[in-house]
Amino acid sequence: MTLINKTRTLFFSAWTWLLIMAPKALAVGGIEEQSAEDTASSLVTLVKDSIQPLGALIILVAIVIAAVKIIITANKPEERAKAMESLPYILVGGVLLGGAMLISGFVVGLMGQAGGN
Repeated sequence: MTLINKTRTLFFSAWTWLLIMAPKALAVGGIEEQSAEDTASSLVTLVKDSIQPLGALIILVAIVIAAVKIIITANKPEERAKAMESLPYILVGGVLLGGAMLISGFVVGLMGQAGGN
């Protein structure tokens, strides 16, 4: 595909998206008003729902890399020991990440209760 064709495709895709979304944006009645608590709650949910899987993925990748290094260095005790030294750091990092998410959820819950009273 040439650059002109790619540009043309991108332009028409954007134009089609605009034609589909414009009536929704210009709908009668405007945009519904939301409170600060609703906005904060949806923001916290969005961050939580995106950071938690990302943290789990990072921990999984770190464990897989450490496991591959341990397997590769099976006949080299010194290098295998170096590869195994990373496992406690992965464990501590995972516990700290989970603890941070637990504490932040607790704080947000307290803020929600304080705001509701």
